Amino acid sequence: MDFIEVEGKTYEEAIRKASEGLNVEEKDLDIDVKEVDTKGILGLLGSKKIRIIARIKGSEMPSPDYTPATEDTTEEYGKKFLTELATITGLNFNIKVNKVSEKLDRLLFMIQCDNGDILIGKDGEILESLQYILRLAIAKRYKQSTKILIDINGYREKRKKALTVMAKRLADRVKRTGKRQATDPLNPYERRIIHTLFKHNKNITTKSEGEGHIKKVIISPSGNRAAPAGYRHGNR
Repeated sequence: MDFIEVEGKTYEEAIRKASEGLNVEEKDLDIDVKEVDTKGILGLLGSKKIRIIARIKGSEMPSPDYTPATEDTTEEYGKKFLTELATITGLNFNIKVNKVSEKLDRLLFMIQCDNGDILIGKDGEILESLQYILRLAIAKRYKQSTKILIDINGYREKRKKALTVMAKRLADRVKRTGKRQATDPLNPYERRIIHTLFKHNKNITTKSEGEGHIKKVIISPSGNRAAPAGYRHGNR
């Protein structure tokens, strides 16, 4: 079998299921987004489902209704998509695109704009929704999974610093009391920051706990005690 149709609560979950079902890495798949069922823009972070058809690259010709987007690179298309969004919302965007690293193979769309808080939202909820929409748009146009990150007015770095301070405070409490502590619900990018922070800490263990896109990070003492059940350092 060189293709599979799967459904997931998130785009990432659907891609992971397809990769496991076809026994290939995600980068070796062509993706066709067939259905997205959400509650609206903010609902993208809540209850939803997405259905995709994944094909092993080179195994089958694209469907007849697919026209390759040869005029734009992924970066150029992403910039155009966000620029059109700026026009619709009446905001003025200055957009730069960088590749975070060859190893991570992730595109970073950096947006500078007035009234950026409108597009960030409480705890970055609208920013995450915007990023999700752009990822789906790119997947639908190019038939492939692309890792992207959107930052608005340096919000990501500010958020990273705040999460680091919070996580260190909780870790100190864990060391003093010997009891595990939980963060507020966080998205995968934010959870990864905390897992990475304690990755080489011999006294602290972290794991994600919850269902769906948003989960808490549990910070626990390690020492000589048995490690808690569930995913540990680096689990997203």
